[in-house]
Amino acid sequence: MEDFIIKHPAISWVIAVTLSTLLSIFVFTQILNLIERKWKKAKSFTHIFRTLRRIIKVSFTIVGLILISYIFFDEKSYDDVSENLGIIVWFGIVAIFTVLAVAINQNYFHNKVAHLSTRDKGDTTLFKYLSYLSTAFIYFIGIILVAGVIPPLRNLAAAVGTGAGVFALVAGVAAQEGIANLIGGLFIAFFKPFRIGDIIKVGDDVVGHVEDLNLRHTVIKNFENKRIIIPNAVINKENIINYHLNDSKICEWIEVGVAYSSNLEHVITVLREVCESHPHCLDNRTEEEKAANKPIVDIQVINLGDSSINLRAWVWCDTYLTGFKMRNHLFKGIKERFEKENIEIPFPHLVTIAH
Repeated sequence: MEDFIIKHPAISWVIAVTLSTLLSIFVFTQILNLIERKWKKAKSFTHIFRTLRRIIKVSFTIVGLILISYIFFDEKSYDDVSENLGIIVWFGIVAIFTVLAVAINQNYFHNKVAHLSTRDKGDTTLFKYLSYLSTAFIYFIGIILVAGVIPPLRNLAAAVGTGAGVFALVAGVAAQEGIANLIGGLFIAFFKPFRIGDIIKVGDDVVGHVEDLNLRHTVIKNFENKRIIIPNAVINKENIINYHLNDSKICEWIEVGVAYSSNLEHVITVLREVCESHPHCLDNRTEEEKAANKPIVDIQVINLGDSSINLRAWVWCDTYLTGFKMRNHLFKGIKERFEKENIEIPFPHLVTIAH
């Protein structure tokens, strides 16, 4: 064996490096497998361990190839090759710690969200946004650390690290929209005009559940199960109706017109009976109103139209969704009950004049 090594140093070096690389990959992979099996939280980190295995395999493979490449260079070039080897090793270390830091960060906020998943226990919006923000910051630090060992980018990394003001100015000019969305997301997360899970109306058209808030945009799932993506900078400028802010109860206006020949007291009685009999109708009276025997549903004449007397019933329910369904049911019920009571709902008639 010694004679073979002396006579064929290059081949011996390739074999030694190959075996060492394979052994290192095997050992570190087994260590990760052991940690994954023993760690109680491993189930939520399965993809992280998979990523770490890939990083280890790629890093050791590249290091092995660089070590093998020594046989193709003379001793004068060893310093350059060694420098490249050091860069690859540094890449691997930074990548491993970045992935681990992101995993720990996301697990921390995931646990926060899991324990504060209801509105009474806490607000998930801020934690989700901070999770996105801190994850982006970790990746940013990782990029800076990697750039710091690459000669062409070393000066840039130093400038970014020491000249944050200049960097912010350049970023503001080059990516004004991105910065505006980031700041807009911060305003939403901290001032809470809405939260994840709320039903909101943005502008005149968009109504739905807030599904997510990230660094760039807000995701709203409407009632057709479509996702509407609105940049944070845009949604910050819109008028927002929040159906869940402080109180989820909602008052539906049920408006109907009746003929001028109708008995208003009878109409109001029938209309009130239909509204109060609905299972989603909510008794929102105060104790004083109950003591005064005020009706659950208040009904008022709101307008004397061209061909009808217009009435409005204020009907309360517990949420926006139940209110929407209740309103539709009530219009159907009112039409059917009015027909039984011979209460006329006037409508325009077209008259054809014969010549």
